[in-house]
Amino acid sequence: MAKVFKALGNWLRAKDEDAAKKISDPVRDSKFAIEDSKKQIAEFTKKIAELIASNKRLERERDDARSEVEKFERFAERAAEAGSEDDVRTALASRQPAEERLNTLNSEIQRNFQLTTQLRTQLNQARARVAKAESDLVRLSARMEGAKVRGDLAKASSAFNAGDSPLSALDNLEKQVLSVETEAEAWEELNVDPAAEAQKSLESKYGETGASALDDQVARLMASKKKPLNP
Repeated sequence: MAKVFKALGNWLRAKDEDAAKKISDPVRDSKFAIEDSKKQIAEFTKKIAELIASNKRLERERDDARSEVEKFERFAERAAEAGSEDDVRTALASRQPAEERLNTLNSEIQRNFQLTTQLRTQLNQARARVAKAESDLVRLSARMEGAKVRGDLAKASSAFNAGDSPLSALDNLEKQVLSVETEAEAWEELNVDPAAEAQKSLESKYGETGASALDDQVARLMASKKKPLNP
């Protein structure tokens, strides 16, 4: 029973493969694959653009944090010039969170910049692959159509040479014509008159032919025009 189920499974699998081959279209499938790749590239491009925009916002925040650091540094310097140690301490303490924020933003911006550079490289590679795929699709589609035409012509040539081709009717017609001609010749031989045949035989043996009569005329004309010899 296990062998039966296995054989049945193999038969169904073969049927599925045959059906897949019949409904498959490599050119169509390649077009769909290129379209799907373009959609992925569009989504990829959108995400990179969002990352770049986010990095620009971080750069503006970094500028604000740098301004804060520079501001409290000025306050600390002016307080030191004024001899106020407490104001110097307060200014430096206020500068510390802005400086930490500045360092954090610098790290994030640098990390995002490296990531964006890498993603842009991948995006350009993907675009180049899709462009090459489109070019290959045009070239291979033309080759596919050419191969189909060659196959159709070869099949047509085989059909023309086959015994059941439409042109084989001409061969049959020729055979029929030969048969009818042979039959007609046979009836002609049966319908020959013996007396007429004997008369034709005498004419051919003893009758004057066109060539003999012409020779006689030429001889008489030459004799009449011949000049006599002087004594």
